[in-house]
Amino acid sequence: MDTKQLQEYLDTAVMLAKEVGPAFKDGFWRTGQFAATSDFAAEDKQGNQADCVTAVDCFIEKTIFTRLRQIYPEHKFVGEETTAETGNEYKVTDDPTWIVDPVDGTNNFVHHFPYTGISIGLAINKEPVVGVVYLPILDELYTAARGMGAYLNGESLPLIRPPVLTTPTSLAQCSMVAEHGSARCAKIMKSRLDSFARLLLDKEHGGACLQNLRITGAAAPDLALVAKGVAEMYWECGPHAWDFAAGVVLVLESGGAVFDGAGWWGSNVPQKDRVPRPLNIWNRKIVAVRHVPDLPDRPGSGREIQKQLVAELLETVEDIEYAPDGSH
Repeated sequence: MDTKQLQEYLDTAVMLAKEVGPAFKDGFWRTGQFAATSDFAAEDKQGNQADCVTAVDCFIEKTIFTRLRQIYPEHKFVGEETTAETGNEYKVTDDPTWIVDPVDGTNNFVHHFPYTGISIGLAINKEPVVGVVYLPILDELYTAARGMGAYLNGESLPLIRPPVLTTPTSLAQCSMVAEHGSARCAKIMKSRLDSFARLLLDKEHGGACLQNLRITGAAAPDLALVAKGVAEMYWECGPHAWDFAAGVVLVLESGGAVFDGAGWWGSNVPQKDRVPRPLNIWNRKIVAVRHVPDLPDRPGSGREIQKQLVAELLETVEDIEYAPDGSH
């Protein structure tokens, strides 16, 4: 793809993220147009008490898409709030498609936890090629485009680099970010919690002895942590394309890798087929791993270790069925 065109797309995404930043801050602090006396209106989303939408979500998404339609009228658009209104009824095509989460981590947002932000991704041929994740409260702007690197406030990612950035060879040497999700039925919660338990359980009792598991409440910032190099891995079943499309570009452009997140634990997947598969951002299952430096005198070993870590993870976690995003 033409680098000049990609840079234009990236510049547009950065411009729009900064443009809506003040409204995001007003909503977070309940100031300005979203002061306590105005209509903030945090509501359950589609009857789910574990998920919510605010007037800020709707305002920011409408603002971004209005501007994008003016600039790129021939492009397609997928946003969390507009898609929720239409019941996921949209066609996934190869056309340039802007994928936006106006407030990623809305529960964090309404509870004044600053780990929340704006996620703007662009997919072409169904693959994410531009990603901007802006965390206004933390003043962190993550940017990336295919073949052009990933950056935090202009500094190249990962921020943690060799020799400080180590080469883990098992989950027992890894810190992982994950989410419990908003689907709270007994079957899904049991599957997810059982997976967490196996990840954390010591090896003597059949677990992976994962060194650290963090649940932060927002997928795009989770992937930013992986790109930054401060978390080794991210795994989740159930997020939507708007939750992680931008973050995927950050991870890939920082030297990380992404794969399909469907677990193998308790499945009938033959052993010979238990190989990490490429990520499809529309299938709602993802595992990401940070940049892994090569071992001494073993060029290319970092990439192999990434796959080994992902395979160990997938052997430990269960698959959870979710309907894909959109129609294909």
